[in-house]
Amino acid sequence: MDTKKGLLLGGVLGGAAAYLAFRTLDAEKEAEVRKHVLETAEDAKDRAVDYAFYAADALADAREMVNDKVTDYRDSLADTSDKVSDKLNDLKDDLNQLQGYLNTLPVAKQPLTDEEKSDETDDITVDMDDAFAPQNSDDEKGSDRADHQK
Repeated sequence: MDTKKGLLLGGVLGGAAAYLAFRTLDAEKEAEVRKHVLETAEDAKDRAVDYAFYAADALADAREMVNDKVTDYRDSLADTSDKVSDKLNDLKDDLNQLQGYLNTLPVAKQPLTDEEKSDETDDITVDMDDAFAPQNSDDEKGSDRADHQK
């Protein structure tokens, strides 16, 4: 016999036996059994309601805890994002300052290698640093003026 059929048959036969036993009792005993069954059913119902409330409270507490954790993580992520953004902006500013500084530094001339000298043409080139750099001291300027006045 299948397990489900066996449980069903046992429930039906047990219920029928309990009903026959109940009907054989006198009126006082029947009332007492009914009262006991009703009280037990009422207690079971009260317990089921209490457990349902406990479960609802536990679920609400768990939901609140999860929401708190999510809020904490979201705030932490926002703070970290702000810090990273600030650091990136600082780095950007530092790089801009470095670029400005490097643009103001004169580039040192490097002597030509033998290969570059052989590739050099007879074209005249003017180096802007050499063209605008002060070449004469004050004493030489005075003698240059004297030469020009003659």
